Amino acid sequence: MNPAALETWLRTRRGLLALWLTTTVALALVTLLMEWGGVPGWDDAAHAYKVFLLRGGGSIFWDTYWYGGGYGAITYGFVFYWLAQYVSGALIVIVAAGTLPLTFYLYVRDMWKIDDVWPAWGFAFVMALYLAHGQDPFVLALALTMGGLALLARRHPLWAALPVAIGIFSNPMGLVVVVPFMLTDFIVRPGVRRRYLLFAAALAPAVIVRFGLGLAFSEPGDYLNETSQLMVFLGFALVGLALAGVNAVHPRRPFVVLFLVYAVCCVGSFVTPGSPLGNNIGRFFMVFGLPLLLLLRHTRLRRPFRYGELAIIPIVLFALLQVGTATSHFVSAAERPQTTRAYFAPALAAARDLYDPNYRFHVVALRRHWEALYFPEAGYPITRGWYRQADAIHNGLFYTPYAAAEYVAWLQSMGVQYVFSPVDAPLDPWSKREARFLGSSAAFAFVEETGAWRVYRLIDAKPLLVPEPETADAGAGDILSIGHQRIVLTVTRPGTYWLKVTSSPYWVLEGGPGTVWPRSDRFMDLRLEAAGTYTLRFEVTPEKVLDSAAGRFGL
Repeated sequence: MNPAALETWLRTRRGLLALWLTTTVALALVTLLMEWGGVPGWDDAAHAYKVFLLRGGGSIFWDTYWYGGGYGAITYGFVFYWLAQYVSGALIVIVAAGTLPLTFYLYVRDMWKIDDVWPAWGFAFVMALYLAHGQDPFVLALALTMGGLALLARRHPLWAALPVAIGIFSNPMGLVVVVPFMLTDFIVRPGVRRRYLLFAAALAPAVIVRFGLGLAFSEPGDYLNETSQLMVFLGFALVGLALAGVNAVHPRRPFVVLFLVYAVCCVGSFVTPGSPLGNNIGRFFMVFGLPLLLLLRHTRLRRPFRYGELAIIPIVLFALLQVGTATSHFVSAAERPQTTRAYFAPALAAARDLYDPNYRFHVVALRRHWEALYFPEAGYPITRGWYRQADAIHNGLFYTPYAAAEYVAWLQSMGVQYVFSPVDAPLDPWSKREARFLGSSAAFAFVEETGAWRVYRLIDAKPLLVPEPETADAGAGDILSIGHQRIVLTVTRPGTYWLKVTSSPYWVLEGGPGTVWPRSDRFMDLRLEAAGTYTLRFEVTPEKVLDSAAGRFGL
């Protein structure tokens, strides 16, 4: 079959079925190879932990074991985690990602009037490598959103809103990433504006609910905004503009507007203080980069290649940039041991002997952060978790040039007594300074070396529950148990006690007269009117959700 005949066949229903089947089989094979080779996705630890919580009867709203306590899947998106309780997460991703090249082709064909199947096959290649990122909820959300755009392109705006609405509650980035497409359609295609307005009206209730949840369960976040990444994303937009200007096949204006819109989004996110997107705006490039540039592979330029396309040079260059991070996950063998249970087994054995519910553990963060799964899964609260942006709740110290004394003060403020430090393992870049302090500061006593771990004790540790003020005649507090959503404690005298667990309007105090007050350090004060045993329970009700959301507006 000659190339022209093959391209014609690929556009038929059988050809599109082949696209879907090939993508799905390729994704399944890559998943099996990753499992066989011990190569988890970059984000897998985070998702495994949240699924573990739900399977164990935990809540989508809260978890005390990360970041001193923080909101759970409700702020990130819960649909994927809810489904993954019953169906393998890998299967969900394979099925969802397998649809993306097909829905991308249908959207471009029906909305952009470009019947070119090869970019969709390029998209299949991208998705096979994209599995290394481990962004499972995002992949599900993107598949639902692209399915919605394909329906919108087929003139079904009301039906289109349904999968997009579900996607918003899996991961809002699924919708954010396609915003450049939607804005471009609205700007350059007047004939589809009414369709988009109907779609927006149908989607509005889901967006309002999602926005309300964001207000009701708001917590600090600090996303990375790296200049080097911004340069890559803007470089992609500029190359897209250049290729759009010299392309010989398609109308130029839609592509020019698309790449300009994306460039504006990138710059806007970068310059906005406290941007909720940060480098996440780059997911548009990481997903759609190669497929979009392949649409512009035919140019009016014929030099320096007499029989070739000059566009192939920037297309290959940016394709390499697009898949480079994912490829590095596959080939970086040095980090694989630190993702296994066997690697953490000695540390967890030591933790069983040392654990006291009056303190939480601190684990010097590994490069891939699998301590965020294994320690809390075993029942031990830790100071940090998986998502770097959530460090803004209590752990901003790590992004400053802190000294040993400041590090010790932070450990005391987090109620840490024992610190677990890996030996000769790739660390998170922001953890290297603390690893040096542990071996050199007199504030720490070496406890033991077990497996690939060293354990240190903070000599002047401060517990999680402290009387305020801490005077000779002050009462004493003792934490009997600390769970993911429930804390049981006892005090010897009435008074105010500083509890180093993140405050939230959803905490309920039971067992005696008293109140819970938020502190400026984002922990809480317990004002207890009698000695005895108390229980703090995390409880979400519709009334509290509405009150919390309204409080953001001062109502």
